Amino acid sequence: MKMPTQSGLDQQDFMAQSRSPKWVRERLAANDLLVLDLRSAEEYGQSHIDGAIHLSLPGSGGILLRRLQKGTVSFKCFIAGEEGKETFAKKSKNVPIILYDTNTTDFNANTDSTFLLLLKKLAKDGCRSYYLEGGFASFASQFPNLCDRQAESDSEDEPMAEGFGRLRIDCGSGSENEQEPPLDNLLPVEILPSLFLGSKKDSENLSMLQKLNIKYILNVTPNIPNSFEKNGLIKYKQIPISDHWSQNLAAFFPEAISFIEEAREAKCGVLVHCLAGISRSVTVTVAYLMHKMSLSLNEAYDYVKMKKSNISPNFNFMGQLLDFERRLSNSPCRKGTCQCAAEGRKCYSPKILNQYTEEMHFTDNCPTTPNSTECSSSTEFDFTYLSS
Repeated sequence: MKMPTQSGLDQQDFMAQSRSPKWVRERLAANDLLVLDLRSAEEYGQSHIDGAIHLSLPGSGGILLRRLQKGTVSFKCFIAGEEGKETFAKKSKNVPIILYDTNTTDFNANTDSTFLLLLKKLAKDGCRSYYLEGGFASFASQFPNLCDRQAESDSEDEPMAEGFGRLRIDCGSGSENEQEPPLDNLLPVEILPSLFLGSKKDSENLSMLQKLNIKYILNVTPNIPNSFEKNGLIKYKQIPISDHWSQNLAAFFPEAISFIEEAREAKCGVLVHCLAGISRSVTVTVAYLMHKMSLSLNEAYDYVKMKKSNISPNFNFMGQLLDFERRLSNSPCRKGTCQCAAEGRKCYSPKILNQYTEEMHFTDNCPTTPNSTECSSSTEFDFTYLSS
C-alpha cells in the first residue's frame, strides 16, 4: 500500500506507519527493501541491519533540520557517503523504505521528532516509508544473523569523546599517500565571503586561485608542497598535521584563525586545504566559524556540511573541537568580563546575538564585503585566555 503524498511537512493528519521485524526480514530476503539507520555513527559502526544506509542527522538546532522543517532541503543531504546517495536515488521510488532508531515503538507520540519529519519528507516525495517496530534492538534480538557487526578489536584504540556522536566522522589513517576519498566539488567551496575550503588539487590550480582572488593559502598537511610560494604570488602558512587520531590540531587553532583573519581583512581570498578537503581543513574551518561567528560546534559543523556535503573530520579532531567549544564559552571575553581594553589588548566581546536573525548567520546571499556586520558578529578575542 502506497502512503498518501503530503503537501508539506507541517501536515497535522500525518500518521507514521510501522512494520514488524518479521516483515523486514521477509522483504530483505526478497531484496525488496531500502533500510535507513538513524542512530549515531558509533552505534551504526558497531552493528546495523545488513545493507542499511546510515543517515547523518543534524542536532536539534542544526540548520539542516530547520530547512527540513521548512521542506526546502533534499532528503539525500542526510545520507552519509556517495554510495548511499546513489543507492537511495535508484531504489527510493521503487521499493518500500524502512527507518529505524534504537528502540522506539511509536513515533507518532512525538510529532516534533526528527524521525517523524524524515518520514513526512519521504511521504511528500512520493516514497512508501515506514518505521521499524521496536527499532534495531528488537530486530537484532530476533534476527541477529541479519545484522552486520564490527569486530570489537576494530575500535579498541579509538579515542572517545562525548557530545557529537551524530556527526559523520572517521579516525583517519595518517597517510598522505592513501587513495583520496571521492570529492563532491570541482572547485573549492566558498564557506564565507573570501574563505574557501578545498583539496590538494585546488591548491595546485593557479588560474583558479587567481580567478577567485585567493592570495593566502593555509596548508593543513605536513608534506604537500606550497606550489607557488617561491614566486611570491601567494602567502602561505603550513600546519604540519597528519590526519591521525594522535595529532593535536587544536594547538594550531589560534595561528590558523589569525591567518584567515589577516587574509579577509586584506580583502583577499584564503584557501584552507588538506589532502582531500574533508577532515583537517574542515576542522580548522569549523574552529574559525565557532570563534568568529559565536557558533556552537553543531551549528558550525552543520553550516559547513550544508556547503560541502562530503566532510568527515576524524574522531579525535571532533573531540578537540568540542574542547575548543567549552574553552570559548568559558573565556572572559565571551562572558564579557575580560580586561582586554584596559590592558591594551585587541579584543571584541561578542555582540548580543539576538540583534541578528538566525538566518543572517547562514544566508546564501551573504554580503560580499568580508567585514560586513551582517556576515559576522565580530567575536574575536585574545587567545592568551585559551593557552592554559
